[in-house]
Amino acid sequence: MQLMKAKGLPARSTSAIRLGGLLLVCLLPLSCDTGTFDPFDNGERYFTLFGYLDERESEHTLRVIPLSRFPAEITDPSEPQASIDGVVTSTDVRTGVVTRWNHRLDRLDDGNYGHVFRGRFQVRPGRTYRVEITRNDGKVTAAETTIPRFPVTVPDPDTLFFPYEVSPDSALTQEVHLPGIVSPWEIYLDYDLQGTWVRVPYGRSGSRTEDGWKITVELNRDAVKMREVLGIPPGGRLPLLHAISISVRALDDSWDPPAGEFDPEVLAQPGVLSNVELGYGFWGGIGSYIYTWRAPGLN
Repeated sequence: MQLMKAKGLPARSTSAIRLGGLLLVCLLPLSCDTGTFDPFDNGERYFTLFGYLDERESEHTLRVIPLSRFPAEITDPSEPQASIDGVVTSTDVRTGVVTRWNHRLDRLDDGNYGHVFRGRFQVRPGRTYRVEITRNDGKVTAAETTIPRFPVTVPDPDTLFFPYEVSPDSALTQEVHLPGIVSPWEIYLDYDLQGTWVRVPYGRSGSRTEDGWKITVELNRDAVKMREVLGIPPGGRLPLLHAISISVRALDDSWDPPAGEFDPEVLAQPGVLSNVELGYGFWGGIGSYIYTWRAPGLN
């Protein structure tokens, strides 16, 4: 009985798949070459899928692997498994609008080919989207995701920000509280220096709180980055700092990994993280949060 592995992403990916390329491969069962599975020992499951919807994108990408007795790897477009018995649609659960996704056999980063579907539409925060892969015999693999929605009102500064602190080595820091954000993927700080914005990536730094996420903004460290970007010598005077903007790309609640840790060795194990009905894999959603506040000068 043939065991299967899911490997690789399209070599010519869209921005929607580039963001989480490595993350998606490592989060999902059947990936990262960490394990194999026998589809015929797992009841009625028809496809493995992985992808996500991004609030900032209008084109979305979904990788689909049929569960069959054929090998998962497609080394040549002429092979039988290069064709797929499956139609992909997604539905906005609130409005009932259905979008049919277009199929293409793409070359993957490991040199093999894979079934990649693309759908063009704008997703809305707070809405739930259901994707379905339907075979000719009517068998369906499905998954749902809800795009994170964050408050648009101005937060209360007394609860959003903690006081500035000066460490013994004169480093200036400030803790920022982000309520409602359970699982950030990317965090950026943008500094407004007299109309010139400098972006400093913070990744997934910080820690979880009872009602959200908290990060420590390291103003002196970021000033070094600002000087590099603006071509100012070390210790040179920076333009007047007007404001700081924090932007977060956050994952939907179902994408939150166990114990809040993105450990590929753990998450790649089958059954650890999956929201697919009658199949394997994961389909998630990404939302955006932006807030700007006044900040002290760094000169």
